Amino acid sequence: MGNGSLFRLREMASRLFGFLRPGRLERDMDDEIASHLEMAAAEYEQRGLDPAAARRAARRDFGAVEGVRETYREQRGLPRLESWLQDLRLAVRALGRSPGFALVAVLTVALGIGVNGAVFSLVDAVLLQPLPYPQPERLVRVFESSPSQPRFPVSPGNFRDYRDGTPSLESLAIYTRQDLLLTERERPERLAALRVSPSYFPVLGGELRYGRNFTEGEMTDGSRVVILSHAFYQRRFGGDPSVVGRTLRLDSEAFTVVGVMERGFQHAGGDYRTTGHGETVDVWWPVDLRAEQAPRHWHFMNAVGRLAPGASRADAEADLNRVADDLAVRFPDSNEGWRLVVTPLKDEIVGSGGRHALLLLAAVVPLLLIACANVASLCLARAAARRSEVAVRTALGAGRGRIVRHMLTENVLVALLGGAVGTALAWGGMELLKMALPADFPRLQAVSMHGGVVLFLLALTALTALLAGLAPALQGSRCEPAAALHDGGGAGSDRRTLRLRGALVVVEVTLAAALLVGGGLLLRSFQTLLDAGAGFEPRGVLTFSLSLPGSTYGEQQQRADFVADYVGRLRTLPGVTAVGAATDLPWSGWDENSGFGIVGDTTERERGPSGRFHVATPGYFEAAGWPLLAGRAFTAADRAEAPLVLLVNESLARTYLADPQAALGRRLDLWGGEREIVGVVANVADRPGDAHTPPALYFPQGQMPFSNLSVTVRADGEPLLLAPAARRELAALDPELPLADVRTLDDVVAAAYAERRLLMLLTNLFAVLAVLLFAVGAYGVLAYSVQQRRRELAIRMALGAPGRAVVGLVVGQGLRLAAVGLALGIALALLFGEAVSGFLYGVSPRDPATLAAAALLTLAVAAAASLAPAWRATRTDPVRSLRAD
Repeated sequence: MGNGSLFRLREMASRLFGFLRPGRLERDMDDEIASHLEMAAAEYEQRGLDPAAARRAARRDFGAVEGVRETYREQRGLPRLESWLQDLRLAVRALGRSPGFALVAVLTVALGIGVNGAVFSLVDAVLLQPLPYPQPERLVRVFESSPSQPRFPVSPGNFRDYRDGTPSLESLAIYTRQDLLLTERERPERLAALRVSPSYFPVLGGELRYGRNFTEGEMTDGSRVVILSHAFYQRRFGGDPSVVGRTLRLDSEAFTVVGVMERGFQHAGGDYRTTGHGETVDVWWPVDLRAEQAPRHWHFMNAVGRLAPGASRADAEADLNRVADDLAVRFPDSNEGWRLVVTPLKDEIVGSGGRHALLLLAAVVPLLLIACANVASLCLARAAARRSEVAVRTALGAGRGRIVRHMLTENVLVALLGGAVGTALAWGGMELLKMALPADFPRLQAVSMHGGVVLFLLALTALTALLAGLAPALQGSRCEPAAALHDGGGAGSDRRTLRLRGALVVVEVTLAAALLVGGGLLLRSFQTLLDAGAGFEPRGVLTFSLSLPGSTYGEQQQRADFVADYVGRLRTLPGVTAVGAATDLPWSGWDENSGFGIVGDTTERERGPSGRFHVATPGYFEAAGWPLLAGRAFTAADRAEAPLVLLVNESLARTYLADPQAALGRRLDLWGGEREIVGVVANVADRPGDAHTPPALYFPQGQMPFSNLSVTVRADGEPLLLAPAARRELAALDPELPLADVRTLDDVVAAAYAERRLLMLLTNLFAVLAVLLFAVGAYGVLAYSVQQRRRELAIRMALGAPGRAVVGLVVGQGLRLAAVGLALGIALALLFGEAVSGFLYGVSPRDPATLAAAALLTLAVAAAASLAPAWRATRTDPVRSLRAD
């Protein structure tokens, strides 16, 4: 190897070594510059100059030292990365010298990124992530539709016609909830069970871990077979692979286990007699399609389908409606007037949860922008304080681009540190959000801090660095060295900085005021909803579910006698004031409907009368605190052999029978018999905040004995203390029956309000944080303004201006900034008012009281933030200030 090659290798090694250890080369460069300056100074001393003058002359001849350094760096290997590393080291040292600034800036950025990351994880799970099924975009829900019922469950009698006559659907499945009792004397348990068609698992792409799927024949031969969920299989059988073929005693009958689902299979959910989407099912068993169990005029099945490759929802809907037209001709009594509607499965699963997640995201984005504005304002103040440093570097030859890059590196470092802390806050906030949201919130099980959310946080950090750091870096690098070194920065530069920081405060106030209006509207709406009342009295009531297996209690009289006996036992417990049972609790989403005729009514109507139907025992309305408006409630005399009676709600009475008093004694024709209306109860909506309460009918349990009931027990003391006694009384009658869903009626009400309450609380929390951030920003701007106007204020005070006049000047400046931002914020809130109107109850999005309260609070906070700088201005010694200037 020649000398030239060896020299090149040494040069490459030197460059690489210099890149890895840039400090040594920097020192070598400084030593070289110092050597040149010493030699030049020595020459000037030989000419007769004194040492100090010689050094000045040598430095003047040499030129800008910083410029020489930059030229030297650019001529070395790997200059750009090395320069960035040097900027990073300088930024770390600069932030270390200002720990207060660094801490405030990092925490402000972390707060903005943390809350946005937590809420984005929810938005991502609800709206962005695909459903956990193969090719989920092909999954659809199918509904039957009539003029009176736009979206209705599917009739099991029509299922096979729909399935076999729709080529645009690759497969179609039906399912409904019908829980099973694990009847063991030691530990009876109610299992969440679905009856499904064999196509249910193939439609959703579910794989069995062990065993087989149901067969077509098992839908019509009454087979007692089950498929276990993985969670129940692990809980009950401990992962034993030989479980297939074993027998379970369910509903006091022997069921054979034919399969076990794979871990993680999620039920499709639904809005009618089913459990929510997710891993919410314990066992599946075949739907019963025997003719007597599946007539065409009953509509109670959820339906889910998979589109054929290349087919659209419109194709499927058209095919299904061709089948519906044929059925209307063949079976006019049950099928005339019915159509089919097809919707994406994801839309049905997400429901209103998507709107709620987007509302939270809309509330936290302004918080991030306010945080960016606050950090930008801090960086501007810091840049102004370092103007002399920038002037010296500029005078020494540093280019503006290098200074911008150096200052921007500091701001990027702040954003990165804030992003790291914000990621931890986002994870914690996400976990808190999951705990706070109702258990049935859609897609809650999919909320996680996965790679996509982390990438979003990284992008958010980069955006924060750009928004919060670029303007201060550009402003701070704009400097005239002579003016800056002469008077500390120049008045013009100070005015620019002050105007820019004032504009940032206006932006903060605008966003904070808009958030205050939104939070205030949700608060007023929730309070109005609470003031409207539930329509019943939930305090002091124990509730639980009771299910009677058909194999043991197959006869109607058996069920009626058992329920009457059990309710009678509960009435004798100490502290109990009323006991009853019904097919459902208020606000539980029960949705059984029936048409009926009104005996003697000749009114022409576009649609026949219809209403929700419920079953209740004597004492139910008293136990639930449900007012009776007219007539009487059910009694023990309303048995099967007695005249048929029913109660109706006020909505049915006013819609079809003029008023509650007029409804008494009228007879309704339904289900092949006439029933007399003996009482009218108050309206209770399906859910809190519903604008309309549907007409409803209530049958006595003694005349229509249902096997699944919710029991209500009103007590003088703490209702949950009655639960053990209720279990003992049930075990005395039948030790194989469990109590399920034990809770208070207050818990039912709280769950119904939970989503609205959480949205209101979170939005107002974000609004309060926004107000605190803008208060900090306003304080910083006014403190800076007082500092810059100290000469003016000193002259005013020296000429006799009272302290209150100085306070008025400073506070007035703060209020002017707040007033401009407030006007823009109110306008922004009014502009987007309609977007939040769907979340409001009894409150207009332009509610004057809310707008006024938000305005007063904004101005009050601005005034409070102005008082500290104003007070400091009055404590200034005029003589000392003027002497310092």
